[in-house]
Amino acid sequence: MKTLLFILLPVFFLMISCGPAKHELKVMTFNVRFDNPADGENRWEARIPIVRTYMEEAAPDIVGMQEVLVNQIEDLLDIMPGYAYVGTGRDDGRTGGEYSPIYYREDRFNLRDHGQFWLSETPEVPGSRSWDAAITRIVTWAALEDRQSGKTIYAFNTHFDHRGVQARLNSIELMAERITEIAGDKPVITVGDFNIRKESDDYKFMVSTFADRNGLTNAELISEAPVTGAESTFNGFRTDIEPRVIDFIFVDGNFSVSSYRVDEVMENGIFISDHWPVVAEVSYRN
Repeated sequence: MKTLLFILLPVFFLMISCGPAKHELKVMTFNVRFDNPADGENRWEARIPIVRTYMEEAAPDIVGMQEVLVNQIEDLLDIMPGYAYVGTGRDDGRTGGEYSPIYYREDRFNLRDHGQFWLSETPEVPGSRSWDAAITRIVTWAALEDRQSGKTIYAFNTHFDHRGVQARLNSIELMAERITEIAGDKPVITVGDFNIRKESDDYKFMVSTFADRNGLTNAELISEAPVTGAESTFNGFRTDIEPRVIDFIFVDGNFSVSSYRVDEVMENGIFISDHWPVVAEVSYRN
């Protein structure tokens, strides 16, 4: 009996000290650049092997992508085994135009619901565009039940307009409103290419609006580990471009952030994209 007690006591104290599992998640936002043959050596066909290797190594649980054309949707499914996606083309709500898809690991999540809305005065109308937007813009969302924790996460992914100043401001307001309507009090992660520079007044408005309306915080600002590579998220297929941070990951109060980084990936002079992938490792607070 004494021997058994000496064996069990260390195990018991180890269980107490370790506590419950943290259920860590790796989240990514990644503008992959649309399939444009004019990109020359950085054309999509040449970048596919780089994307494949990077995604295998990074292994995100959830990744919001931007500028994905329908043929790239299929290519990404081919090079990312074990992932599924939600999202449709922004031009018609089917396959036309760029997608802002959310890819997720099928072995980690059950898809419970999903949808899409347009950043316009008529959000339910496919292909709609309003204000001073130059191009049709969308938000894709997914309700993902975590097989490990049992929690359901609402993930939102978007790509704001690159020219319309008022369109971006109105998109922030609309997105904040819809996040509340769709997710309620569930955990929320929001990612995207917001086309808003970090040093701008529009960024301050976005941060304050998301914080006040949705409890969202830029994950970079609450990373427990030192942030790496976050001086720029856009490269324009150049190494000499002015630093520009326009891609962000936001999390609400249900998450802590252990690390945040921007991965600068090139191979033999070929860029992974004209944006760098942004990665945050997060955990549920309880």
